[in-house]
Amino acid sequence: MQQLEQILTFILDHKELIGTFLATLLAIIKLTSWGRAKAAALDAVIGVIERMGAKEVKSGVATKEINLQTAAKDALRHAVTKADPKKKADGLATRVVREVLRGVLPLK
Repeated sequence: MQQLEQILTFILDHKELIGTFLATLLAIIKLTSWGRAKAAALDAVIGVIERMGAKEVKSGVATKEINLQTAAKDALRHAVTKADPKKKADGLATRVVREVLRGVLPLK
């Protein structure tokens, strides 16, 4: 019973901090699910393009790829490697390290 009182006292004393933490956690969850949905959509589109062998579309995407941000280039390259069996995808460790260091190091 005393522990419950301590927990309630802690929550009431730090309600702004707990509210901020919950809002941040919700934002991270929403952004992660949004990013996964966008990645799945990109994978689907790239898969269709690779199966159709649409060279005009591939060359158009390659032209636009130059102007993309580094993260978008990585996402596009990853989607292409998933759809094209001839290309080898980066390992999970490589992708995680790249994401952790993105923005920390100026160049890849």
